[in-house]
Amino acid sequence: MGLDVIIILTAAGVLLMLAEVFVPGGVVGTIGLILLAIAVAAGFFHSPTLGFILLAGSLVFGVIAFWLWLKLLPKTAIGKKIILQQDAAGWTGCDPDKATLRGREGTAHSTLRPSGIALIDGRRVDVVTRGEMIAADAAIRVIEVEGNRVVVTAAETGKRDGR
Repeated sequence: MGLDVIIILTAAGVLLMLAEVFVPGGVVGTIGLILLAIAVAAGFFHSPTLGFILLAGSLVFGVIAFWLWLKLLPKTAIGKKIILQQDAAGWTGCDPDKATLRGREGTAHSTLRPSGIALIDGRRVDVVTRGEMIAADAAIRVIEVEGNRVVVTAAETGKRDGR
């Protein structure tokens, strides 16, 4: 293999590994790593000195590129778009507004068997029943809210139970 092919393989491998930052999935970076390994192996066949230079250069380039990726990429405009800027400490798993639905009445938007969609206070809400089926357009009442789980019953049943 000629020196020009070794240089092309090295350049293509480095470029593909850099492209991995923008094309996630690992395939492009893996192909780049394979091309770089082929270039290093071809360098050893061409001349042991060239092989060692390519190997050392690849390792040094890899360490420096990884350090720059960790330190500088999050501060760039592209990095701010692809890297999460805050941790999940303040995230909640449920909608706190759903707690206000207890005791409200609405309409079953879909057939509840036992889950479905209801219209309560003009908004669509995912709801479940206690196991009974409620037909679409039937009046419903919210009897329990636990996190994101909104339990409803037919409005007439809720009045007879004293709820």
